[in-house]
This record gives sequence, C-alpha cells and structure tokens, in this order.
Amino acid sequence: MTRIAEQRPPVEITSEPKRILLRVDGMTCGSCVARVEKALRTVPGVTYAGVNLATGQASVELRGPAGTERLTESVRRAGYSAELADENTRNELFEPTRRIRSQAEALIWAAAGWAVLFAIHWLAPATGFWHWIAAGIAAVLLVSPAGRAIITGGVSALLHVAPNMDALVTIGVGAAFVGSVITLAFQLHAPVYFEPVGMILMFINLGKFIETRARREAGGAVAALAARAPRMATVLRDGEWQEVLLDDVQHGDQVRVVQDAVVPVDGKIVTGEAAVDESMMTGESMPASRIAGDELMAGTLVSEGNVVIAATGIGRDSAIGRIMQAVEQAQSGKTHLQRIADRVAGVFVPIVVGCAGLTFVAWLALLGVGWLEIPAGQTTWAWSLRCAVAVLVIACPCAMGLATPVAVLVSTGRAALQGILVRSPAALEAAGRADVVLLDKTGTITTGHPVVKSVVDEPVGSATPDDDALLQTAASAEQFSAHPLAKAIVAEARKRGMKLDEPTTFKSVAGRGIRAEIAGREVLVGSAAFLEECGVSPTPIADRAERLATDGQMVVLVAVGGECAGVIGLADQLREGIEHTVETLHRAGLQVELITGDHEATAEVAAASAGIHDVCAEMAPQGKAAIVEKRRRDGNRVIFVGDGTNDAPALAAADAGIAFAAGTDVANQAAEITLIGSDIRAVATAVTLARRSVSIIRQNLFWAFLYNIAAIPLAAIGEIPPGWAAAAMMLSSISVVLNSLRLRRR
Repeated sequence: MTRIAEQRPPVEITSEPKRILLRVDGMTCGSCVARVEKALRTVPGVTYAGVNLATGQASVELRGPAGTERLTESVRRAGYSAELADENTRNELFEPTRRIRSQAEALIWAAAGWAVLFAIHWLAPATGFWHWIAAGIAAVLLVSPAGRAIITGGVSALLHVAPNMDALVTIGVGAAFVGSVITLAFQLHAPVYFEPVGMILMFINLGKFIETRARREAGGAVAALAARAPRMATVLRDGEWQEVLLDDVQHGDQVRVVQDAVVPVDGKIVTGEAAVDESMMTGESMPASRIAGDELMAGTLVSEGNVVIAATGIGRDSAIGRIMQAVEQAQSGKTHLQRIADRVAGVFVPIVVGCAGLTFVAWLALLGVGWLEIPAGQTTWAWSLRCAVAVLVIACPCAMGLATPVAVLVSTGRAALQGILVRSPAALEAAGRADVVLLDKTGTITTGHPVVKSVVDEPVGSATPDDDALLQTAASAEQFSAHPLAKAIVAEARKRGMKLDEPTTFKSVAGRGIRAEIAGREVLVGSAAFLEECGVSPTPIADRAERLATDGQMVVLVAVGGECAGVIGLADQLREGIEHTVETLHRAGLQVELITGDHEATAEVAAASAGIHDVCAEMAPQGKAAIVEKRRRDGNRVIFVGDGTNDAPALAAADAGIAFAAGTDVANQAAEITLIGSDIRAVATAVTLARRSVSIIRQNLFWAFLYNIAAIPLAAIGEIPPGWAAAAMMLSSISVVLNSLRLRRR
C-alpha cells in the first residue's frame, strides 16, 4: 500500500518575534497574574509573556505561525477573558468608560442593600420573619451587580483550580450566607450573618470603585500622550481638502496643518513655513522655525503659520506613537521586586483558604473541649464560621499584586510626559538603586558643537597683531571644509559680521588640515604636524598653542604666505544645566565620574567646569565598558550616560544606560532609558524619579506584607468581624494605589 504524504502548510519562520498586546479581564490579584502568564507561556512560539495587573494587559512576544487566537484561547481556558488590544481598547482603562460606570452601579446596589440589612439587623425585632426578609435581600445582593461579578469570577476561579481574590470573597460570603440559611432552616438558635454579607459586598465594591478611579489617574500619562495627537486630519483627496479619520491617512498623503493646530502625523513640509512648538518632543521652550523640506513630528503644535506636509509616519509609526509604545512596553514589564511579590501572591490564596479551614476546625475543637470561651449569644458553630469568614475576607493578595505595577505605571507615564522614555521597569529599578553615575563628555555633558574660544595672532614681519584679520583669513580658507572645527571657525566669523573671501584653490587633507590660496597668498589651517609637512615651522606659536591646549582647548594653527600667522583655540560647549545636574546627583549621594576618549587636559577642564572631580580620559570604547564592569565588580550599581556609537558597549554593560534620542541609533538601542530632548537636567530628573519609584514600591510591598501578617491572625482569633475585615481589605488595596499616586507630584 502506498502512503501518501500529508500536505502541511509551510511553517512561517520569523527572525524577530512579534509583540502582541492583549487586554485581559477578570484578574483581581497576583495569583491571577501568575495563572495568565503560565497559560500564555504554554502556547508554542511564545518567548516572553508579561502581565500587568494595574493595566489589565498582557504583553507577549511570539515567534512562528501561532496567532492571536491561540493566545486568547489559552487565557480563556485559564478562566479569564482576553482580546487583542487595538487602538480603541489598549488605553480603555485610562478613560471614563463603562468599567467605572458599571463599578459605580455595583456600589450603589451594595450600599442600598447593606443599608436595608443594617436597618433590619439593628431596628427590626429579632424574629424568624425578619431574618427571612434579610435572607431574601442578601440573596438579591449576591445576584445583583454588587455580587454577580464577584461570585461569577470566584466560582470560575475555583472551577479552574486557580483561586484568586474573588474566590476568597466568594467562599467567605457564600459560607456566611449558606451557614445563616442553615441556622434559620434548622432553628439552631445561633446568630445569622446576613448583615455582614451586605457589609462585605459594600466595602469590596467601594474599594473596587476607588481603586478603578485611582488606576485611571495612575495611567493618565498615557491618555495624555494619546490626546496630543488629534483623531482627525485635513487631507487632499481628489483635488479637495477633506476631514478624515487619522486611521484613514496613508503614507504620502498631503496633510494641511493650520495655525494653532496639532500636527496629526509625522511628515515633511511640502509647502509653507511655520513656527512649531516642539517642547513636548525636544524640551525646547521656544518655537522652532520650519520651512519646506523640514520634518514635523506628530503631537507638536503649529503656533504660527500654515503648512502642507507629506505623511511619513502615521499612528503607532509616528514619533508620538513610538513614545506610547515604549511607555506601554515599560508598563508591561516587571521589576525584580515585583517578580518576588507575584511568586508570593501566586501561592497566597491557597494558603489563606487553608488558614480559614484550619481556623474553623481549631475553634470547633478548642470550644468543644472547653479550652476557650466565646462571647455571650454565640454558638460554637456560628463563632467558628465567623472567624473563618473573617480570615477569608481580610486576606489581601490585591495589595501585593498592585504594589509594584501601579507605581511603575505612574512613574513611567510621568517620565514620558517629561521627555524620559523608560524601556523596562527593571531599568527604572536599576536607576533607582544606583550609586555611581558615569558621564561621557562629547555630546553628553557638552553639546558636541565646538565654538571658537581664543584667537591669537602672531604678527608676520612687522605687522601689528590683528585677531579679527586672522579669524577672517582662516574662515575664508575653511568655508568649504566639512570638518566640525572648520564649521565652528566659519560660524564665528559670520557671527562677527565678517565678509569671507572665496579661495581660488582649495585642498583638504582629511584629519590634518586644509591648503587654500586667497588673494594670491597660500593659507594653511590645521595641526602643527600639518604645517610642518607643508614646510612651515610652528615654533613661533608653539608656546601659546601649548597654553591653550593646557587650558582644554582644541588648537588650530594658521599660516599665511609660508609664515606662522597665529593660533585659534576651540572648545566644546558645556550643556546648559550640567552644573545643576551634577550638583543634584551629588546631593542625592551618587558618585559622578567623567569617562571620555578626549585628551586628559581637555577632559579635566570640562569636568572642573561641570563640578565633576573624578575623570578617566583617553578611553577607547571597550575601555569605557571595562570601567563600568570594574565599578560593578566593586559592588557599585552603575548608570552610564552617553550618546555616541562608541558609548554603546558601556551603555549595554551598565545596570542602567541613559542616552539622548538625538544621539546615534546604536546608542539608543543599547540604552534602556532615552531622553527625548537635549536638556541634560533630564538625567537628574530620571534618577530622582527612579529613586522615588523604588522607595514607593518598597513602601507598598512592606505595607502589603505587614498588613497580611498582622490582619490574618487577628481575624483568626476573632478580634475582627467579617464586615470590618472587608473594610480593612479594601483599605489595604486602596492604600498602595494612593501611595503610588504620590509619584505624580514633583
């Protein structure tokens, strides 16, 4: 018999994993997070799965042919619902949506039901009739919006053997309700707990309502970023300008942006000119002049003028879209502290159920042998049930699950609004725990654009010194050179209003200097070695050149007509605010060092001007990385700040790398924290915010663990009744959220 080979579709192989964002509903605590992550990791091709309780989102990296359907199905099998987070749903948590409205409805039901039960408990006669009325109201509450979602979620979690916070509450209120009904039905002459059922539901729904609103405030930064890009754009279609949805704009479309309008997409100006407020992207407070051929970024504001741009980046591919993606990526990751908390929360609920069962059995046994006494009016059965229910309700894995992600949510969002992109919570944590900051020089503490600092004329023959004439001659010769020092000399001459002569001949020797002829005289501009190669001795100006070099200036020698004519000293400008940045880092207790490939004299001058005391100069790229690794071996936690390709090894080797977005792509890929603007003070802001974030996370985790360690034993010995146990649990969850919101303040 001939076997025909089964035809299988070719397997898609992707070199880079796809990043998929899912919205997950039904999670209530850290054990839910662990369950969903475990379910996602079982899908073939998943290389990473991170779930954020605060945002209700799962970030998944996927290789191979598996699609979104496999991911959502795995989450559903775990007992939760999931869907792809598209543009309309990915930030739903941060907007006034049905989530808050439905929670408000549940709170109204719970408050009204508990008020009636409270009145019956304290005002009505203690008769069977009124108890049955209370039982009916409690039953209505359990199936109403106040209890339906909790009970449904709890039962689903128990059926999937994935107990969570809803499961604890479901077991607690279910035991209280069923036990009270049994007491009534069999006339056991024991207390009933219908009023605590209402009180538990009221406090839990109040807590969820406050928590949901607080989470929306915590994620407000992402919503603010999204709001900066308009939903509509004016596009040229069929020869007419039409208002279309931003999603309908295509690459190459001509988009009109008028005065006081926000640029909807990234694009290149085709016609018109405008003053554009780019402060949100670059940190520059003054509007920038933009003309035809210049690039505009989505989210910036045209403060004056009108332009037509050709769309080059739309939606998630625009500058502001990439910022939002970076923020979302950071908020979906985890810190080391969060991983520990999630592992504890993952086993917490089963332990609490076991403690509640042990509490019930222990009270029955101890009361049965007469070793303990109970308050008057209580029975052994009712008191044991009361203590067990209190243990179930007072336990709060929510606080542990929310302690870190809400703080990360607030801090990364606030950082983004200040032009600081944090790629991962681990980087935020590392920056917050750092004790050494290593700074590159060129392009980091300096602007990377040299300027003329000194012009020293050496008279030729009997001529009188004329510094301006020397600068004018050098600039005339250099005006066709692309070298940064040449550009700086030309810029200084033009700044002084000098008219430059056009050379009749021009020759550039890469890395050494230029030779030109101006007004019949040969002009040489370059290094001392270059002048010597051209037959001109630099000796007459050697002393002055050496003094300038000692002062940290880059020296350019000028020769005219075969005689040394003078020297020009240039220096890289320090970034505005570097002194404040270094002082702030020093006050925070961090050691600040300058690591550079420049000459030692130049580095020492720049460091002294910036207030930096420790300098490592003339370092190759691998040398910078070696310094970082040595500091780490010595027990330090290191931040490296740089912007160039030669900084990439050091950025990657550091605990946290910080780079300017204006730097090279290599540096930005290696860095975990990116500064959008050019303000060096953002380094201090990033470190300060990271330190506050780590402090808040530690406070949250300390409170969450301390609360559970103290509250569960108190509930077990009967010191806290079930209703007040629910109130304590509510306050525990809310406290960590509100504490995290303190990060929004400066």
